[in-house]
Amino acid sequence: MDYPRSVPSAGLVSGKFVDENPLTGVPGSLIPASWGNGVTQEILGVIESVGEIPDENDNAQLKTAITSLIAKKQTESLAGQEDAEAGTNIAKLMTPLRVFQAIAKKVVQATEAVVGIAKIASQAEVNAGVSDASMVTPKKLRLGFLVRLGASGYIVFPSWMGGLIIQWITGSASQAANGGYGDLNLWPLAFPNALFLAVATHEGTASGTFLTWTNNLSVSRLVGINVRCPDWPTNSIAARVIGIGY
Repeated sequence: MDYPRSVPSAGLVSGKFVDENPLTGVPGSLIPASWGNGVTQEILGVIESVGEIPDENDNAQLKTAITSLIAKKQTESLAGQEDAEAGTNIAKLMTPLRVFQAIAKKVVQATEAVVGIAKIASQAEVNAGVSDASMVTPKKLRLGFLVRLGASGYIVFPSWMGGLIIQWITGSASQAANGGYGDLNLWPLAFPNALFLAVATHEGTASGTFLTWTNNLSVSRLVGINVRCPDWPTNSIAARVIGIGY
């Protein structure tokens, strides 16, 4: 639509309608019937397109009709759940709900054969070793694992492997030290709970090396262990000790 510029008798001023001015004698603009009917029909067409019956006493019908048409267009342009999950339509708009539904359709539990998501396992789940639907992080996998490499050292296995501890000592053995128990060799790391077994050997040609398994008066065998070599009554000889516990 536009002003009736093509009708000279319409009396437009600067391309717009003007009122009559009796003081100056300027006549008012005339509205051609074709133009007036055209404007009215265009407005009525909008009102009737939404199923409304034109009412000359209702000046809000055009606004109501336009609002209704906008809402209808918005609804028609929005993707449904089926559209969202299919992921093939490139013309419709996605609401936050439809985006969530599209993602949920594609994101599934990960398995050996299916790429998907999996929750992070708790430390209790790692220790139990039962869940096959959760993932283990390096931190939880390493929980409790310690290692010290050297002449004397240890390996502490993680809690989900029972917390087993293997230690070794480069120490010494003698006959008379510590009231006849032999040289005291301290573990690099005290066993927190129990020492299951210990084995000792020595360097040189002595006839044998013995462990004093019973706790002596100075320390618990969880902290250290005495190594006795009968052939060395006054001096010490180099010895090697291995202990296993947890």
